[in-house]
Amino acid sequence: MDKKKLILPISIIFACVIIGGFIYASQVNKQASMERQQLVKIETDKEIEKSKLEMEKRKYIADRKNDCLNIYEAETKKWGNVNTWRYDEASDKCFIVYKEDKIKSWSECDELYPLNSTNSLDSLSDETMNDIMRNVMCKEGKFENSF
Repeated sequence: MDKKKLILPISIIFACVIIGGFIYASQVNKQASMERQQLVKIETDKEIEKSKLEMEKRKYIADRKNDCLNIYEAETKKWGNVNTWRYDEASDKCFIVYKEDKIKSWSECDELYPLNSTNSLDSLSDETMNDIMRNVMCKEGKFENSF
């Protein structure tokens, strides 16, 4: 009889442990699922922010190009020697290219914008590249102003 009295409480304890284990496992699974959802939301928010920044950058560049075009049109009306325009994103500047009235000789251009032939193309600085560009433009009878 003693064994029969113990079987019921042991069965109840055993059932409670099993039910408790299932409840605990489901809570752990629920918590992990919530953490995964939070990570997905954070990643989505980062992507949205990145997209917004990219769109703002594109809009800024488009606005600056439009401003540059307006400057070009104003300079064309003001001067008769305007050739072309360009917008440089790296320096955030607008460049208007003009034609020289009096074209300089090649030696004058080389004197104004000397070229250093010892540099390899990989090691050229921005200033050296600008000097090369100015030298070539000078030889073509052009110059530029930045705005």
